Amino acid sequence: MSTPTMKGMEAVLREFKKSTCDGVSGVMRIDGPKPGPVLGITACTHGNEPSGLAIFHHLLNDLRIKEALKCGTLYLVVNNIHAAGRFFTRVTEEEWPGCRFRKINMNRLPKNVLTSEGQQYELTRTRELRPIWERFTHGLDIHSTLSDDKPMIISRGNNFDRIAEFVRGFPIKVLISNIDAIQIKQPAFAFYGADSKIPVFAIEAGQHTKSATLRTAHTCAVALLQNLGMLPGVPKVTNMEYEEYEIASSIVFPDKSLDFIRKFETFDGIRKGELLAESPEGGTVLAPFDGHLIIPTKMRKEKKDISEEVSFISLPMKIRKVD
Repeated sequence: MSTPTMKGMEAVLREFKKSTCDGVSGVMRIDGPKPGPVLGITACTHGNEPSGLAIFHHLLNDLRIKEALKCGTLYLVVNNIHAAGRFFTRVTEEEWPGCRFRKINMNRLPKNVLTSEGQQYELTRTRELRPIWERFTHGLDIHSTLSDDKPMIISRGNNFDRIAEFVRGFPIKVLISNIDAIQIKQPAFAFYGADSKIPVFAIEAGQHTKSATLRTAHTCAVALLQNLGMLPGVPKVTNMEYEEYEIASSIVFPDKSLDFIRKFETFDGIRKGELLAESPEGGTVLAPFDGHLIIPTKMRKEKKDISEEVSFISLPMKIRKVD
């Protein structure tokens, strides 16, 4: 199992820029010899998260998925192909956040995106991709994090039972549930499949370009294909219980005068009424209940982006066991 270099992932992106499916660029369709599931694996919903491209490199070059696929149809999709291209042409690390998206975060899409007339790139790209996305009977969206957080499975809604059989063999012990019900606007994977009942989930594979992150990402993809019977073999199952963090609230700063009182980390425990953020003018943010902070922003002062949540808040962690 090779780990692609940045140049290797950039080469995969160039290949996808030339690849089209039904006139939609950045999409590759691979058909097995007989009917089966229709799996969509999506990469670069955020352009500065290239681990999905590592999966595509592994599937296409190491596993030779075009010949190895046993059944069904596999769609490989680079969601924000423009932002991903910008990522590989950046000059400095300071330019990294600017490669996340062009105009609109594809994980914060308006509910009416499919019927709106907005012409911002991510809106038109979503409308372009929706006919591909809706074919999925199963979906996996690949993400990574700026901080060195533990890998996470992100379930759509609060229905982990619907996806449990498909994540067997994932080297991930953390489950984040219900985040899409709490967050501002809609994540891209909200539009996957013909309806909301199909098994769709995301992973946060780890810190953006670490080798361990890339290995985690393609181990998950291969395990999913095996669980669906689309690749030969059975994934090695080492984990049958998960630390579940059910998202129940979030923190949104109304203005940039507010800052967290200290540098919080993902999974930090908080107590109801605890002071989390304050401003020189006297504004405060208190913890609404006992729980944990999930993906709190590390940006301070004027650098922080307050157009989105600066943190999610989960209920106290619980262990979810799977038979």
